[in-house]
Amino acid sequence: MAPTGIALSGIRKRFVSRSTQVQALDDFSLEVSGGEFVALLGPSGCGKSTVLRIAAGLERADEGSVAVDGTKPQRLGRDGGLAVAFQDNALLPWLSVRDNIALPYRLTRRRVEPERIEALIELVGLSGFARARPGELSGGMRQRVSIARSLVLRPRVLLLDEPFGALDAVTRHRLNVELARILDAERSTTLLVTHSVEEALFLADRVVVMTGRPGRVKLTMPVPFPRQRERSILADPGFLRLAAELTAALDEDDPTAAAGEPA
Repeated sequence: MAPTGIALSGIRKRFVSRSTQVQALDDFSLEVSGGEFVALLGPSGCGKSTVLRIAAGLERADEGSVAVDGTKPQRLGRDGGLAVAFQDNALLPWLSVRDNIALPYRLTRRRVEPERIEALIELVGLSGFARARPGELSGGMRQRVSIARSLVLRPRVLLLDEPFGALDAVTRHRLNVELARILDAERSTTLLVTHSVEEALFLADRVVVMTGRPGRVKLTMPVPFPRQRERSILADPGFLRLAAELTAALDEDDPTAAAGEPA
């Protein structure tokens, strides 16, 4: 049997400062199968990004087990099998689009594959901008560079933390369509953290809703629509019904009760 793409079991995480203790996650468990796309929704402060950071090996759980593609996430990350894209694209401003995308090769001391870089530049719709610096690009274009960089080493697991959260609604919808096309081509196991119900339903095979803090799994909803979704699905009655169900599940938790802890 192929290893589970992502397996988090019994995760507990507490943040401690001089004046307070915050239980961010309590007995949180989630499995994402190989090749599956799962979107994680929840009220602000419920621990969504903490889940993703633990899955990435950037944060350590106080209790519970973490395995990504059958191994420790830190090991998979060092081997280039795991990649993360954040809302802050973190591009190096002095490097071109081409050189920013090539950066993971240098960090892992691998031979740069120019043909892979050029193919990704075309895939994310940035042909003609390979020599541009980040300051010469729009916000949406910078996020496309970030996505291309996260894919350049052909990761088996891709973790996305609100990659389009800072963009306007029109640009965000357009990039959702493009992201769906890109990930259909790459077929990485993907976990997306988002605040957008529409984005979750449009992109994912399955949507997981978290409770308010401390975060646990509250609801799991399979998405019945096949991949290669078109923008027109946003007006489909079935899509709207599922969106209403997810919104109602989110509204049951008071988001103001979770203020002060990382999302």
